Amino acid sequence: MSDQRRRCINDNCTSKPKSKLHPANKSMCNYYNVPHTPYRRVCGACLQKSIIYFDRIGRRFKNGKCILDDQYPIKLTSIIDLSDSDDGNAANNDAEPSTENLNDPQIAKLRTLINTTLKDTVGQLYKKQEELCQSYLMSEKAKIEAENEKLNNLTQQVDLAIGQLYNNLYKFDSQRRFEYDKEISIVEDLNNTDEDTVLSMTLPRLLDDIPKECKPIRHLLKLGDRVYGMKHSQMRPWFEATITCEFIDKIYCVKFDDETEKVLNYKNLAYIDAASQAQYPVGSRVIAKFQDVDIKLTDKFYVGIIAEPPKLLNNFRYMIFFDDGYVQYVCHKNIRLMCGESPDVSDDVHENIREFIKEYLQKYPERLMVKFKKKQVVRVELNNVWRLAKVKNLDASLVQLKFLDIKFERTEWIYRGSNRLGPIQDKLCSNNQDKRVRGTVLTDVNRLLNRPYIEIDNMTENEKSVDIDNSDNTQNPQENNGVIKLIQIPANCPKPHPYKHHECSHFCMLWVHYDYSQTKYMNVLNIPLHYGFMRSVLTDEKLKLKKVIYTTPCGRNIDNENEMYNYLKLTSYNNNQMPMDLFNFDCLVNPLSLLSVPEVFIRVQDISYEMEFKPISVFNSLNDLVPDHIKYITERKIGPGVNLNIDSKFLCGCDCIDDCEDKNKCSCWQLTYMGPKTYPAIFKDHDDIGYSFKRLHKQVITGIFECNASCKCKKTCLNRVVQEPLKTSLQLFLTEKKGWGVRTLADIPKGSFVCTYLGVVRTEKDADSDFPLNWGEYLADLDFLEKVEGIKDGYESYVVQSEDESEDHTSSSDDEEFNPSWAIKNKMNIIESRMLLRKNLQDTNTKIDGKHKLSKLNTQQKDVSKNTSLLRYLDRDCGIYTLDAKVSGNIGRYFNHSCDPNIFIQNVFIDTHDLRFPWVSYFALSNIPAGTELSWDYNYMIGSVKNKRLMCHCESKNCKGRLL
Repeated sequence: MSDQRRRCINDNCTSKPKSKLHPANKSMCNYYNVPHTPYRRVCGACLQKSIIYFDRIGRRFKNGKCILDDQYPIKLTSIIDLSDSDDGNAANNDAEPSTENLNDPQIAKLRTLINTTLKDTVGQLYKKQEELCQSYLMSEKAKIEAENEKLNNLTQQVDLAIGQLYNNLYKFDSQRRFEYDKEISIVEDLNNTDEDTVLSMTLPRLLDDIPKECKPIRHLLKLGDRVYGMKHSQMRPWFEATITCEFIDKIYCVKFDDETEKVLNYKNLAYIDAASQAQYPVGSRVIAKFQDVDIKLTDKFYVGIIAEPPKLLNNFRYMIFFDDGYVQYVCHKNIRLMCGESPDVSDDVHENIREFIKEYLQKYPERLMVKFKKKQVVRVELNNVWRLAKVKNLDASLVQLKFLDIKFERTEWIYRGSNRLGPIQDKLCSNNQDKRVRGTVLTDVNRLLNRPYIEIDNMTENEKSVDIDNSDNTQNPQENNGVIKLIQIPANCPKPHPYKHHECSHFCMLWVHYDYSQTKYMNVLNIPLHYGFMRSVLTDEKLKLKKVIYTTPCGRNIDNENEMYNYLKLTSYNNNQMPMDLFNFDCLVNPLSLLSVPEVFIRVQDISYEMEFKPISVFNSLNDLVPDHIKYITERKIGPGVNLNIDSKFLCGCDCIDDCEDKNKCSCWQLTYMGPKTYPAIFKDHDDIGYSFKRLHKQVITGIFECNASCKCKKTCLNRVVQEPLKTSLQLFLTEKKGWGVRTLADIPKGSFVCTYLGVVRTEKDADSDFPLNWGEYLADLDFLEKVEGIKDGYESYVVQSEDESEDHTSSSDDEEFNPSWAIKNKMNIIESRMLLRKNLQDTNTKIDGKHKLSKLNTQQKDVSKNTSLLRYLDRDCGIYTLDAKVSGNIGRYFNHSCDPNIFIQNVFIDTHDLRFPWVSYFALSNIPAGTELSWDYNYMIGSVKNKRLMCHCESKNCKGRLL
C-alpha cells in the first residue's frame, strides 16, 4: 500500500498519526486541492471541516447569496503523486466510468427526467448565482484598482521627494532637464522582402529655455535702462547699473548700485534681460556666469565670447571663452548679450587671447582638437613650463587635467584645441606642414598606442545622421556588381580516406599530388579542399560554441593551428609542404565564398599581365573606362640619388633548420623583438608580437624583420610572409564616388597578408618638386624611422609610477624646461588654486591689485625635445625617402581610404636592414567577407594643405566627412 493510503489528504492535518481514516470523495479532494483517486483517505476532523464548509456554501446558494463572499479555504500547492502501477490503473479506471448499460432506454429516460427536474428546481438559482458572482468579482476588481492607484500616487510622491532632495544636494545652474519628442518610426526597405523592419527612435529636442537659431537683435539703450557694466576691467566681474546720461557715439554714463558712476561705451555694457528670442551665434560678445563644481560661484558675470553653440553633443550649452583665459560651458539663461561689438569681434577681447580668438573664428567650424581618453597622460603648459598631466574627465570640447609633476595637486579644465596641450603645440611647430598629402603610410602612432592624438572637429558635421541602409564601408554586391556564391569542389578531387590507426608520414599526403604552382586560379583557403582535406564546422552542444575541424587526407581530425602545423611537417615531401596560411580555424570565415561577377563587365583579365601569381581582373559596370596605364612592377625600383644596397652579404641571417619555430634561437625573430623590448611599458606581451602561423594580428610599430636570402631556413619558414608571391584573390573595380578601388573575391581571415605597396624610391627633395603638379597623389613616405622616433616623444609618460606610491620627490623649479624623464612619485592634495582667485574677486570691497593671473588658452612656449633623432645622422640632405607609384606600381596603389579601415600598414625588412627602406605591406585588420572593398586609413591631417579640400566618401559609421 502506498504512503497516500496511510495518511490524510490534508497536508496540514493536525490529527494523530494513527487516527481513523475515511474514504475521500471528489468534493473532499477538491476542497484540499489534491487529485482524486480511489485510495485517497481523510481523517475525521478534516472530514468534518469540509462538510461544514460545503454545508455553509449550500445554504448561501439556496438563500440566493453569493458563494464567493465567504471564507473559502486556502489552496495548497499541488502534490506530485508517485504511486505504483496498480494505483495508477485504479485512477484511470476511476477517471473513465463504465459505459455499460448506457444504451438502456429506461436509463436514458431516467437521465432526461433528472436533467429536467434539476433545471426546473435549481436553474434559477444557478442563474442568480452567476450574476451575484460576476457582481462580486467586479467589486473586488474595483477595490484592487483603487489600492493600486493609491500605491502609484505614493510612489510618485516618493520619487518627487527624492528628486527634490537630489536637486538640493546638487544644485547648479548648469543642470539640465531634457525632454524628448514623441517616438518616430523609420521603415527600412529590405530589398523587397516580405516584412519591413520598423526602428523606433527617440529624438531629443532643444530645451524650452533655448530659442531657435536666428540673428539676435540689439535694441537701443535709453535713460533709466538697467544694464550690466564693466566696473573695473575685463578680467573682473560686471555689475548691474542704471543709465543716467547719454552722450554721442553711443557713450553712456551709468551709476552702479553702490552709487559709483562711470562713463562707458556700448561695447562695455550688456543687456540685463535674458529673454532673448534668438540663440547667440559663435563669435557673439557676451557676459556669462562662471561656476565650478567645487566652489558655487553663480552670481557674478564675466565677459567672453561664444565659442560653441548649444548642441546635443554638449548637452545644449554654450562654450564660452572668457577674456581672462578660462573656458566653460554655460546655459542660455546665464548669458547676457553685449549691447555692441566691433565688426571684427577679436578686437574687443583681451590682448592676451586676441590672436587665439582671431585664428579660432577664422577656422570655425573646423577646429583642431585633441582626442582624449580617461587616464591618458599628456604634456601641458603651465606658467610657461611644460608639465605632465593625466586626463581626469571629459566634457564635450573640454578636458579636465590633473597635473602630476608639481608639489601640490592641481586640476584644470582646458579647451581640447588649446595649444597649451602638447599635441597641438607639436603640430603647430611642425616643419612638415603643406608638403605632402599622404605624409605617412603608418597608422598614427599616438592613436595606436592609446595616446592623445589630434583630429579635426567640424561643428556643422559632427551631428550628421547616419544612413541606416549603408552605415558601414562594406560593399554589398548587388545587381551588376555580382553576387556571393559558394564554390563547388570538383567531384574528381581527392577525398579523405577512412581513418585507420597509423603513424603520419609523407605517405599520408603523397597520393594527393599537391603542387602549389597548379593553384593559380584557386582561392587560397580552398586549396586544401582540392587536395584531400575536408573542412567542417561543428557545434559543441554543451558549450554552445562552434569550432572548425579539418579532416586530413589520411582521415585524421585536426581542430587547432599547432596540431595542423605539426601534421604538415610530418607529411611534407620535397618542397611541396603546404603552408599554414592555407588553413583557417575561424568559423566566421567561409573558404568557399566567392564573388561572382558578370563576365561582360570584365574590362581587363589581368592588370598585372601575369607578373603576379594570382590574376587581378578589372571590373567596371558603370562605364567603358579602364585604368590609366602604368608599368606594373613586383619589386620596388630605385630612383636617382637613392643609395639602396640590397646585397645579401650585408644582411644578418639565421642558422635555423626548423622553419624558425624557436623564436628565441632565430636571430631574425630576435631583431623583431629588439624594438619592442626597448619600450616595455608599451609592448607588454612579447609573445604576441610578430607573425603567428604566417598571420599578423597586431601592428608592430618598430618593424618586422623577416628571414632573408642569407638565412639557412627553408621557404616554408614561418617568418617568411611578405616576400611570398600574391596569394589573395583581388579585383580592381570602379566605384561611384571614389574612383578605382580594390575588393576581395574571397573571404580574407584576420591578420592575413594582402599585398605590398610598390613604386619608385625617390628622395624627399625629388618628390617635393612634383608636388604642385600631382598634390602628392600615389606618394607614400618611408617614414619608419620618424614614427619609431615618435614613440620616444613623451615615452616616460607611460611609465609614470602609480599614485599610490608615496616616495618623496622634489619637483624642478618653474624656470626649468619640460623634461619628459622626470619621475612622478609624490602623492598630491587637491587644491583648486585658480578657483581661489576667482573666489576672492567675488568681494568687490576687497583690496586687490587689479591683475588677474591668466589660465591661458594659448601659449607661445615651444617644446624643445632633448632627444636626438637618428634622422640627424642619416642623409641630412635627402631627408625621408618616398615611394612614388604614379608611373610604376602594383595593385597596392589603388586601395582607397576609409575612416573605419579593414586593412593596416606594416613596415617589414627583407632585402635590406637599412631602416630607411622598409617594405610597405598591407594586412587584414579583421575578417573581410568576399566582395568587400579593401581600404586603409590614409591618416591625412585635414587642413594640412592650403587651398585643398578633399571630401571623404567612405560612408562608414565614423566617417569624418573630409580627407583634406
